[in-house]
Amino acid sequence: MKTKINNMKSRLKITISFIIVIVTLISCTDNNDDLTAIAPTDGQLLINPSVTDIVLTKPNKAEIAITFNWNKPNYGIATPISYTLEIDDIDGDFSNPETEITENTELSLTHAKLNAIALSMDLATDVSGQLKVRLKSSLNYGSLPSYSKVETITVTPFLDLFYDLPLPNQLYLQGNAVPSNWGYPIPVDQQMTKNGNTFSIIRELAGGKNIAFLSSNTGWGDPAYLGLVANQPTEGGSFVPNMAPDWIGNGIVTPPITGIYKVVINFVTGKYSVTPQ
Repeated sequence: MKTKINNMKSRLKITISFIIVIVTLISCTDNNDDLTAIAPTDGQLLINPSVTDIVLTKPNKAEIAITFNWNKPNYGIATPISYTLEIDDIDGDFSNPETEITENTELSLTHAKLNAIALSMDLATDVSGQLKVRLKSSLNYGSLPSYSKVETITVTPFLDLFYDLPLPNQLYLQGNAVPSNWGYPIPVDQQMTKNGNTFSIIRELAGGKNIAFLSSNTGWGDPAYLGLVANQPTEGGSFVPNMAPDWIGNGIVTPPITGIYKVVINFVTGKYSVTPQ
């Protein structure tokens, strides 16, 4: 009899323990269901730039120029957060910023990196100019974005071309995709507009043809500029000086559809682009 009672007590304890576990699991599930991520209020997070006025120099290209650090924003739940540092011209609206992505709460930029960003914003070399910086935090797939307070930094960039060659004084679009059709002299309306370290032109291009960038309108310049490799995407890629003694490079193929395009060649990034208008 005593053994039966003990067995019943043991079963009762097991049953009670099982019920407690089930109730606890249900309770935990209910609590997790009640948790909802909420984006922090914009403008409250601080990114604390280590400097606000810096002169960038070529000898220090590999050295850290500036560091940003911030506290982890509170989304109301424990979840991974991605951070995107956005940098724009002082008059920009962050619609097309330069970006740096990290999972950490600190990010540093070298003299070379910040210089490239400054030049991409058309800041003049050896002259101080202003950039504005903010941080975007977000959850998976960019959901619930939140933005920090915007900081302004003053930067003096240096001239640093992708190729160690003098910047051309003028540049012309040549090829069978434009009216000159490889003939000379190249018409004035095929001359590109110089803006800082870039040249650009908007005009009609014949589809599926070839173009090159020439520094002279009377003949093949030394250097001229061609695509780095064959079969680059028609929307753009890397370019290379085509010059003695190797004369390397490949023809740049235009998009397949004839139309009006903006062609830009950037001597800081070593890239060109062909964009429909």
